[in-house]
Parts: sequence; structure tokens; C-alpha cells
Amino acid sequence: MRAQFLGILVSRGLGSGLQALALIVLARSVPAASFGAVTAVIALVGFLLVVTGFGMAAFVPRARALGADDDVRAGLRLNWLSTAVTTPVLLAVTAWWAVEHHAPLAVALICLSLGLERNVDTVLGVPIADGDARTAATSMVLRRTVSLVVLALGIVAGVDPVVAYTLGLLAGAVAAQVHVRLLVRDLPGNASAVPTGELARRGWPFLVANVAGQARTLDVPLVAAVLSPAAAGLYAAAVKLVQPVLLIPQSLAAVVAPRSARLDPPGARRLGVRLVAALLGGGLLLVPFMVFAEQIVTFVMGPTYEGSGPVLAWTLAGLPFFAVAAVLAALLQGQSREHLVAVIGTISAAVTVAAVPLGASLGGITGAAIALTCASVLRAGALAAYALR
Repeated sequence: MRAQFLGILVSRGLGSGLQALALIVLARSVPAASFGAVTAVIALVGFLLVVTGFGMAAFVPRARALGADDDVRAGLRLNWLSTAVTTPVLLAVTAWWAVEHHAPLAVALICLSLGLERNVDTVLGVPIADGDARTAATSMVLRRTVSLVVLALGIVAGVDPVVAYTLGLLAGAVAAQVHVRLLVRDLPGNASAVPTGELARRGWPFLVANVAGQARTLDVPLVAAVLSPAAAGLYAAAVKLVQPVLLIPQSLAAVVAPRSARLDPPGARRLGVRLVAALLGGGLLLVPFMVFAEQIVTFVMGPTYEGSGPVLAWTLAGLPFFAVAAVLAALLQGQSREHLVAVIGTISAAVTVAAVPLGASLGGITGAAIALTCASVLRAGALAAYALR
């Protein structure tokens, strides 16, 4: 598991670094309000795509690890159908919203790129469950490299930065689709052997857990709704800086669920204890970055985002708990306790969606960051109470 994790971590880390670099270029090229609109659409559309994904992103790799070939084929088919239906609807709604609120119309392209990426990530669950980190690694680096190259060429050519950024996202997603379709094909099993209704019923606990985890990304659109797009831009400038660090728990979770499915309960508990200790201990490395958060934000993102330092500091403080929650949720799902993860996830999602607007209304963008961190602490504590006892 260690070698697979390191392979996925390095590749996703590189991919996330390239993605963060693209966001930095965008942030320094547009007003805070435009940056806030782009990041808010990315968060909201990403969340809605998870909602319509029926939990297949987590269901497919677990089914593959258990050798349930029919379930794997049926899950991939359901994911593709839901993507094909959902993406055009989101595209139309986002375009209407952009026109009504005088936001850049190009943000509608985000729907296409995220829809394609969601499908790619679900298919990549197959090689990950097989212990193949190379395919997922190549996919991540490919899509982010293409996106950054298109963005850079667009900026040099004088294209509107938002248009160049969204076209880059779309080009990267298309490249990832071509890559994954060439490498993951001719899978065994019969998709028709598993009725769609049964698949949705078995996948709903994974869906709820995924939605709960994704609810954390709603902070940017919630801040935009409570305060303003400009405030959301200031908030997002700090939050997006930690995006590469999020790859550590996400990479761990990708390999923990299939690994946990093959362990007995005591073995899974011991694995959980080791992972929690490592993640919380590693959180101490973030303290210097918290101390110099304001200087980091203004240096990287530009003087436009001055005042976002406290947001970065509080976001960093919550990262170890977010990591613990992500890994323990994957551990419990691998142990066939997905219903428990779903219940905890539902409660934590409700807390997050309620706490962030309240924090924003009471303490501005800093209050929103504090609320988000508190929600992560509560979710991690609840999952630990069940996974480690």
C-alpha cells in the first residue's frame, strides 16, 4: 500500500501544484470579484456533480477490490449516463446565471470540464483498486499540464484570462478522457446483470459520504452569497493555496478503502491508529505557515488579496482534521460500514452548510474559515470514535 500511496501522492501532488499555479495566474490577472465567481462556480458545480454521481466514485473501486465484475461495469455505466444527463443541464443553468449576474460567460465551460473529469476519476478507480498507481498518476499530470499550457498560451495571445483558464480546464479534461478510455477498456463483467435501481440503492451510502466530504467545498459560494463575490475572491485566494496539501489525505483515502476491504476489523483498527497519528503529527509542520500566513498570501496571490492571511491560517489549522476524516471514512467504507459513514457525513454536511454562512455573517471571511475548521474537527472526532475503538 505504501508504494501505491507514494505513487499516487507524487503524481497528484504534481498535478495539484500545476492546478494551483494556474489559479495563481488567474488570480493575479483578474479582479477579486471575477476570481470569486470562477472559484464559486467550480465549487458549486463540483458539488452538484457529486450529488448526481450516485456514489459510484467510491463504489467502483471497492467493487473491483472485491472482484465484483458486474458491479464494476454497471457502476461505470451509471456514472457515464448520469454525467451525460447532468452536464448539459448544469451548462445551461450556469450560463443563465452568468448572464443574470454579469459574471464572465466563460464560467459555463467549467461544467463541461468538471463533468468529464468526474467520469475520468470514477474510471480510474479500477486501476487504483488493482494496485496500479501509474495510470492514475499519468492522468492527473496530463490533464493539469494541458490546462496550464492552454492558459499560458491564451494569456500570451491576449485572450481574456477567464476564457483562457476555462478553455484550459476543458482541454485537460478531454485529454484525460482520451487517455483513460485507451487504457481502461474490455473490462470483464456484464453491466446489465445489475439493475440500475439496485445499484443506486447499494451506492447511496457512498453517495451520502461523498456529498458530505464535498460539502466542505461549498464554503466559497456560501461566502459569495452571504458577503459578495469580491469577498469570496479574497477568501478563495487563501483557501486555494492549501489545495496541493489536500492531495495527501485524498491520495491516502484512494488506497485505504480497497486495502481496508481485505483486512479484518482488528487489522483495520490498527491501520487507522497509525494513519491518524501520522496525520495529526504531520499537522505540526503547518505551524510556521500559519504564523506567516498574511505574508504568504500577498506574496503568492498579489497585493489585491491583502487581508486574507487569517483565512489561510485557520484553513491550515483545520487541515489535519480534514485529513483524518477523509482517511477514516475510507477505512470504514472498506469495512462495509458505509451506512455509518453516511450518517456521520449527513450530520457534518448540515453543520458545515449552516456554520459557514453564520461565521461569515458574524466575522467576515475569517469567521467563515473558523467555522469550516470547527466542522472538520467535529467530523473527524465522530469518525474516530467509531473507527478506532
